[in-house]
Amino acid sequence: MAETFKTGDVVRLRSGGPNMTVSDTAASGLYLCHWFNRDGDVWTPQHAGFKSAQLTAVNGADQSQ
Repeated sequence: MAETFKTGDVVRLRSGGPNMTVSDTAASGLYLCHWFNRDGDVWTPQHAGFKSAQLTAVNGADQSQ
């Protein structure tokens, strides 16, 4: 069974990648997530929608990445 998340939860794609913050849940069941990409000294905000089955919760010890 897929996990459920709420606004403010820190998640990561099951396949890896950066920590992301859940900001909203769409009526379609997708979770809107935000994160930042770094290119040198420049941080660029990013966002995308993901299915619950694609995400996993990040525990407290892993949130500093």
